[in-house]
Amino acid sequence: MNEELIDTKIMIIDDDVNMTDILSNFLNNLNCDVSTFTEPIAAIKALKQKKYDILILNYFLTPINSEKVVHLIREFDKEIYIILMSNHKDIFPIINIMKTLDIQALFEKGSNFNELILLVQSGIKYIEQLRNIKSMKIQLEENLLDFAKILINTIDAKDHYSKEHSERVSKISTLFGKHINLSKEEIKDLKLASLFHDIGKIGIPDNILLKSSALTKEEYATIKLHPIIGANILSSSKLFKDITPIILAHHERIDSTGYPNNLKGDDIPYLAKILSICDCFDAIVSDRPYKKGASIEYAIEQLLLGVDKQFDKDLVNEFIKFIQQNRDEIDEITN
Repeated sequence: MNEELIDTKIMIIDDDVNMTDILSNFLNNLNCDVSTFTEPIAAIKALKQKKYDILILNYFLTPINSEKVVHLIREFDKEIYIILMSNHKDIFPIINIMKTLDIQALFEKGSNFNELILLVQSGIKYIEQLRNIKSMKIQLEENLLDFAKILINTIDAKDHYSKEHSERVSKISTLFGKHINLSKEEIKDLKLASLFHDIGKIGIPDNILLKSSALTKEEYATIKLHPIIGANILSSSKLFKDITPIILAHHERIDSTGYPNNLKGDDIPYLAKILSICDCFDAIVSDRPYKKGASIEYAIEQLLLGVDKQFDKDLVNEFIKFIQQNRDEIDEITN
């Protein structure tokens, strides 16, 4: 008995009942977990409800053809290993279909069933490699995230305020994102961008970053480089590709007087507009070495003064509602 095939979940779609019975009995004898369907629509529904390893699909199907079936399946399952069955006379159009669709193997009806075993074994190895790659990708993403957090801790060693500020902004922006019904993906991006928005300060000299008195024009110009530095640091990894535009634009202003690119209005990424409000709010209410944190009421006044200049009007109005409705939670974060 081939140990590789035990408990492999296989679906067969073929409107030829005799063929499905032959294949099913053959694969069941190898201890595969086999399901058979003569109706492709019912089969697609079953694939959405249960995870299968391998799909054996007849070339000719009704009421929808095999090409359409594969298109529909690939919309929700990119990993299932597909073996297309055909008669010998179908081989040339099938080769063209396999070039354009994500089909991994071809089995000719009438061939020795040992060939089918080899194709199923190849499918199992393919799936295992896919899972290994996915596992490695997850591990790599975790390592990159850890590395980014190390960079934040490096900034913390220079400027203790920066890390605590970023963590607060991340919490506030995440809650606000939920309040305005952002998608899960948008909330994830906003949370990460908020956490890493000041990471570029790692490239700012200490004598400027930690200066407690007013900055000179030249020193302020250096500070204004931190969104560019931060975006450049994170853009080297695909993991952060969706958040680098947010970080780059979090100091842009609606009236185009922000930095680094003087973007205006709708040219500013939507999530960057949100981050800008949350960032400014926390900066106002938090203690700094050179100032005492102001009240939430004062922060709201300042946000309103910045409407249509620094901030998006609709977002500011929603943010104020959010603060008023979640006052206890905001007090806990900022105190």
